[in-house]
Amino acid sequence: MIKWRRLLTTLCVGTVLLTACNKNDDVAIIITTTQNESTTQTTTPEETTTPEETTTPEETTTPEETTTPEETTTPEETTTPEETTTPEETTTPDETTTPEETTTPEETTMPETQTETEPATLSEEERRALLNQEAAQAVPGIVCWGDSLTYGYGGNGESYPGTLQRLIDERLISGIPVVNNGVCVEQTYTIMARAGVWPMMVDSFVMPSGIAPVEIHVNLKNGMYTNLTCFGDAGLNPVTIAGVRGTLTSSYHEDGYGYCYFTRIEPGEEFYVEYGTPIESASVNMYEGYINVIFMGENGYFQSADDLVLQYQRFIEGRGLTRYILIGLTTGDNNGRSVLEQKMIESFGDHYINMRTELVSRGPDIVGLERREDDWYNIQEGIVMRYLMSDDIHLNEYGYRAVGTIVYERMEALGYFDGIKNAIAKYGN
Repeated sequence: MIKWRRLLTTLCVGTVLLTACNKNDDVAIIITTTQNESTTQTTTPEETTTPEETTTPEETTTPEETTTPEETTTPEETTTPEETTTPEETTTPDETTTPEETTTPEETTMPETQTETEPATLSEEERRALLNQEAAQAVPGIVCWGDSLTYGYGGNGESYPGTLQRLIDERLISGIPVVNNGVCVEQTYTIMARAGVWPMMVDSFVMPSGIAPVEIHVNLKNGMYTNLTCFGDAGLNPVTIAGVRGTLTSSYHEDGYGYCYFTRIEPGEEFYVEYGTPIESASVNMYEGYINVIFMGENGYFQSADDLVLQYQRFIEGRGLTRYILIGLTTGDNNGRSVLEQKMIESFGDHYINMRTELVSRGPDIVGLERREDDWYNIQEGIVMRYLMSDDIHLNEYGYRAVGTIVYERMEALGYFDGIKNAIAKYGN
């Protein structure tokens, strides 16, 4: 009886120890129970479950086989989805949002960086070449159309296109051509014909097969006969007649009349040219992108202020101009010119320069001439000062220099030189 009590006591103590040490000493439990239950030795494989050492106490409760459901509640103990919620912890797209962090297009905008640094890495020759190229793209050139006031008659070698050329070379960049297409004595329609904006045609004649000159008669759409080359052929040659390229020349005979001749450039077939066949000037295919300056009307051939405005409009539309300057007449006074000048201002705005009033108000100051005592009369009446003129119509070197300066300033005010200035700022001058 005593023996059984001891045995019962031993079992109770073992159970108490098992429960009490369940959380702290696994090895002691196994040793205590080994003497009474040899089957617990078979739990050794579970004791070595090294990866999950913290679950060993529940796994080794082998004596209470009924606890197996609790031991195997692996989902609660290991709840791997919650503990290793890799998508939330590693959320690689948020942490490594490479497109936002690296935003390569914004950080490595190489074209802009190269544009800023490129001039510094260029040789002097390369820099100059790029500067000239961009400047020429902005302003390929300037062409000036007109009569003797454009040509520079009375200017002692000076003309307003010459002054304009010098100012561009000095203040901007050299290499932008200013073409002087001024021809003395010409009227509005002949200027327009040379520029290719007013039709000119020939009377009938036989086109020779050779390159010998042949006399022709040239007439304009308005019925006026003219010898376009009597005083120059600026912007005219080579012309094309019936598909044949050649040159127009003029000469005066002893009878006092001028004669016009056509000389084909290359020999070819002889054929009959009908009356009214058009003549195409070289300027039709020239001066693409050029700034045009038009100064005509001093020699007349317009009936009214409205008529001259229409001729200027025909000139602008015929050449498809967007960048242009119109120079007003420099002769006359306030009473005689006010209607025409007002019509021009209303029609063309800042493209039109009232050159008469400009010369009166500040012409002497521009060229550094001291004003004279009688200037007050000129200012009151709106008459250009005599010391700016070579005769009653033509300017002198000071007058042309003032005109060229005023034209330059107006082009600058209209933004015509902005492209050149940008190129200079980029590459230096």
